[in-house]
Amino acid sequence: MNTNTPPNVGMAIAENLAALNDLLTTAARRSAEAHELAQTGECNAAIGAILDVGSILDAAKALYGAALTLHRTKGF
Repeated sequence: MNTNTPPNVGMAIAENLAALNDLLTTAARRSAEAHELAQTGECNAAIGAILDVGSILDAAKALYGAALTLHRTKGF
């Protein structure tokens, strides 16, 4: 961790990145499931598997932006 970053800001960044990882893992899992379903001809189920991926990615982008903002401002 950068020694210029207050510990509470470093922890907030770490928590944001952990949540970001969880969201991206979920999105990847859903897309893999959808891909498998599509390959077996189950296109309706495939689309159902990815319906919420857009909102997951929106949340992931917000966490990504928050982590960068915290880093850039160093909590000030």
